[in-house]
Amino acid sequence: MRKTAIRLGAALGAAFALAFAGQAQAATTISSGHVDALAFAYDDTANALDINVHTATGGTLEAADVLFDVHSGHLVNRTAAVSCKLDVGQNWVVPRTETAGLLWAGWSTEDLDLAAFGGSLRAELVSAVTPTGGNVSVYDATTGVVRFHSNSACNASGTAITETHHHPTWVFTEPGTYQLTFQVTGTHGTDGAVTSPQVTYTFDVG
Repeated sequence: MRKTAIRLGAALGAAFALAFAGQAQAATTISSGHVDALAFAYDDTANALDINVHTATGGTLEAADVLFDVHSGHLVNRTAAVSCKLDVGQNWVVPRTETAGLLWAGWSTEDLDLAAFGGSLRAELVSAVTPTGGNVSVYDATTGVVRFHSNSACNASGTAITETHHHPTWVFTEPGTYQLTFQVTGTHGTDGAVTSPQVTYTFDVG
């Protein structure tokens, strides 16, 4: 009984410590404007791929330090669903074109030499923690190609990244918190196969 109590006390202590640490490190909230949410980078001195966030002011942030606020201004009501893109009813849409007051979230390869990777990287949505019934879709509105989707039935867990700079459409189908974990891989002409760490992004929707 004493051992159980000690273990419980230690677990509670660890939980309180984590909670305090989380409060001490406030996230940078981004709720509108141009942001390269997935900014792919390569450190050729360490042979290391990475994914971070580029802000509109030119700053670079770690994804763990950013909260993307997909607020009510992004709400779109649909009378019909579009398979693997939009649900019928409420959807929160981050548009592919810049719109005042809304997020304009894309990706970039400007921090690396894409030609050194044969012109292409492979990005994967490794996991998605979503609200009940919620899905996220990232697709190109001009071509209809779904680049990422949290539902495995849509067969879009990853995509080739061939663009220097690109803004797709992001759709979240339920309000709540989404935690999306991405990873990127590539084959460098000199350094060979390289893989980034898994990087988790947080989106607050609603």
